[in-house]
Amino acid sequence: RGNVGITGDVLLNGFPQEKISFKRCSGYVEQFDIQTAELTISESIRFSSQLRLDRTNPVHDSPDGLERHIDQIIETLGLTREADFLVGSDEASGLTFEQKKRLSIAVELAASPSIVFLDEPTSGLDARAAL
Repeated sequence: RGNVGITGDVLLNGFPQEKISFKRCSGYVEQFDIQTAELTISESIRFSSQLRLDRTNPVHDSPDGLERHIDQIIETLGLTREADFLVGSDEASGLTFEQKKRLSIAVELAASPSIVFLDEPTSGLDARAAL
């Protein structure tokens, strides 16, 4: 077959994107979660927000803006009851498979991307959980 290359333009809302600007405005959720077992859901999202949000982001306009941002993500993804639960690991107790999937999405949403790519977000979930 040989080497086949992919060519084309990357457009977002009809505008060409440079590689660095596209990376900043997009998020990617892997199929398998890779979260720190020793953190809670809230801490995981807070860490991602603090690490990835630019200081010019409107979240930083008020003293409680970051906390409201984190709380909104937690509520949107239905993780309010579990917000203070440790992520845990497969060997130790922790979040369920479904909760870990939602946490992976939440960690990406913490960066306020314009677009999110999800790699098989519903694989391994039952019909109810996939909604």
